[in-house]
Amino acid sequence: MAAQEVDLNDPNQDTESSAQAEQDSEQKLGLGQRIAALISPIAQKFPALNALKGNKKALIALIGGGVSALVLIISLVVFAFSSSEEEDMPPPPPPKPAKISQAPQVEQLSKKGSIDESELGQMIKKANILYEQGDKLEALDLFEHIAIFSQSLAGYNLGVIKLKEKEYAQALQSFDLAIESGEDVAVSAINAAYAAHKLGKQNLVDYYVGISSSHLFESSKAPFYSFLYSLVDVYKGFYFESLSSLLNPNSKAYQAYNNRLAARVFTLFNDDYNALAALKKTPAKKDNLAIAQLHARVGEYKQARQYMYEYLNAFAKDPHALMSLQLIELKLGNFKESVSILNRMMRQDEKNPDLSLYPIRVKLKDELFDIHKAQENFWNRKFEHEQILGYKIVYYYAPFRVFDAKQGLGVIQEGGIHLKIDNIEFAKSALGEGSGIAKVNQNIALALREVNQNNIRKARDYMLKALRIYPNHAILHYNIGVLYAQVGDYDSAYTHFLRAYHLDSSDVLSGLFAVVAGRLTYRNVDRILSTISADFADISFESSEQKAFLLCFLRYLNNVPIEDFAWIGNAKKPIYHALKSAYGIAKRDPQMSMESFQKIQELYPKDVVANVMYELARFFRRDLKEVALELNELYYKRDLDMSSIYFGASLARELYIYTSFITGTLLSIEPELEKKLLSTNDNNAGILQVLGLLNIYSGHFEKAFVYYNTLIDDLKEDDPQTRFLGAVAALGAGRHENAVALLQISKIESATNLEAKFALGLLYQEAKNFKAARDHYEQVSSSDFVSEYFDFDIDTSPMLREYN
Repeated sequence: MAAQEVDLNDPNQDTESSAQAEQDSEQKLGLGQRIAALISPIAQKFPALNALKGNKKALIALIGGGVSALVLIISLVVFAFSSSEEEDMPPPPPPKPAKISQAPQVEQLSKKGSIDESELGQMIKKANILYEQGDKLEALDLFEHIAIFSQSLAGYNLGVIKLKEKEYAQALQSFDLAIESGEDVAVSAINAAYAAHKLGKQNLVDYYVGISSSHLFESSKAPFYSFLYSLVDVYKGFYFESLSSLLNPNSKAYQAYNNRLAARVFTLFNDDYNALAALKKTPAKKDNLAIAQLHARVGEYKQARQYMYEYLNAFAKDPHALMSLQLIELKLGNFKESVSILNRMMRQDEKNPDLSLYPIRVKLKDELFDIHKAQENFWNRKFEHEQILGYKIVYYYAPFRVFDAKQGLGVIQEGGIHLKIDNIEFAKSALGEGSGIAKVNQNIALALREVNQNNIRKARDYMLKALRIYPNHAILHYNIGVLYAQVGDYDSAYTHFLRAYHLDSSDVLSGLFAVVAGRLTYRNVDRILSTISADFADISFESSEQKAFLLCFLRYLNNVPIEDFAWIGNAKKPIYHALKSAYGIAKRDPQMSMESFQKIQELYPKDVVANVMYELARFFRRDLKEVALELNELYYKRDLDMSSIYFGASLARELYIYTSFITGTLLSIEPELEKKLLSTNDNNAGILQVLGLLNIYSGHFEKAFVYYNTLIDDLKEDDPQTRFLGAVAALGAGRHENAVALLQISKIESATNLEAKFALGLLYQEAKNFKAARDHYEQVSSSDFVSEYFDFDIDTSPMLREYN
């Protein structure tokens, strides 16, 4: 911490006046006039000081007390907090040197047997001006000669100078001289305690604090008494007790220092709001850093950012402020600004030590696993808003396609597929005659049979096998896109939907599904939407119902109001009702969503998603804590199809785990899942997925990591989403290196996984690899990305170790 400036006249007055102006005025004044001139600036502020003009002894006492109190704040900052914004703030540039013609000469002083008290005050003032203007050697020499005439005052000021120079051993010697004089003992001793603390001599700290405490009464009439009293309490560790004198000062003369100290004490008790209130009572420019950091501590990042910029206007190169701002920008999701700060600090030195001023510790977001917040704010989570839930619902009920109706139906009927027959579309074949057609249709039919049994992964394998036979077939790409979307691999889904649309530009649904996948992966899909809109009128649709559906879907994605859904009627296609429910969610219309899910329930009475979403829509905007019991009984009362949770699309699994989480029943369903896992001989990957997600939400991250590790290494479930959730579990378990490895692979396999890139940026910053951190922040800076999973705290453990 830069030591406080020493002003012999006014503890509240900034020492920024022109030295040359003083010189000109002093040449015209006599000795008595000079004394009056010295105190006139503060006499105007404090009328009571006018009485001192004619009292030389009182004036010298005030001068000594003023000098002492200005340095008192030093002793608090390091001892009580181990670091401070003032300590790390670079000192302002010194003013241009000016010749001090009235300063007494050293030779003259050595010849004089005595000196007038007012002239002594003059000399001390000039010595301080010399020091502030950069003539440190001359100032020190002058102080040493002054000591001949005033051991207490000059010894004290020498101690202050040594504190500024960080020569703490010499500072102790000077303060000892001041203490021996018997004057202003309490003030000298408290600063000696600070010097002893910097030397790491705790026994001496206690010794000097004891001296200061025992001499406090001598300063009881001084304007700084309550402030000094508070400092002694702080040194003794009586932080709570110090608030009494801080909140009830005996004078307003030291209000700014008083408020800063009160703010620091409040901070010790994590009372950030009172700390802010105290600091804002008498704020100086340098206080804006602390104010900004306090706003950040309470999560008010926009206010923190504002104060930080105000501070940087005055102290543009302060690394503490710059790195604080970088972290604030990260919290606000302003990645470009964060990257800009890192670039600035790495421009000259890639391993700039200032980058490590505030080490971070990456963590999972607290609110993600807070059951009370989840119950209160279910509809405000990212999972539910920004249309993400609506997109997942539309994908969940997306129809599959076959392109040879006769042969396809034959194989389907042979396979015994009945449950989701209405979820199958027939499309015109773009293939020529040949034996390959039968093989492709057979693979599609086999895939649909697996879909019927909720074996999404096996269905995908059949479709991919067919795609290898006909790699440029639109229907195959469409079906594979649906399967990837249902397991949450939106990058792969986007690739296949877009390929299907390019192969058949009349296939509007593939194009619209590509738009959805593009938005879920933060791609710019304006061109696709524009093309579909332009071509829409020229496309021949199979029916007016199909045209109405696709037109509503297009309007939904363009955020254009949809007049009504009367065209749906009692349609048997769940995708129609799914679109209506998604629109209802986007427009916050629970009645529309309820009607839609009720229709899907009629089609699929045991469908998990339809039943859960119907209940959630019924309780829209209500605190789910009140209806937890009803939601908890939902799965068992209606005998829902649990196979979709174990083996099917990820939405059913996510809803099952999340509703169990908000109803507080996660731990009660775990034994049932483990029993199911042991009794299943085939395809237990889905059950492991459920158990992994369950243990993430229940906070058993180590156990969750084991499940995901088994999925990835043993069962080869190495899709990006599984790896990503494995990284979430690893991070929660404190396995940061494992998290980095999994996220790296997830990022490579899913190029637009911004969650993975953001998490890697944080983890690299945690490891002090700021170049890699910057590169990853830059990759998410062009989007409106907000992380659902990852956050960070400032890691204070290194600072605490250094302090201890």
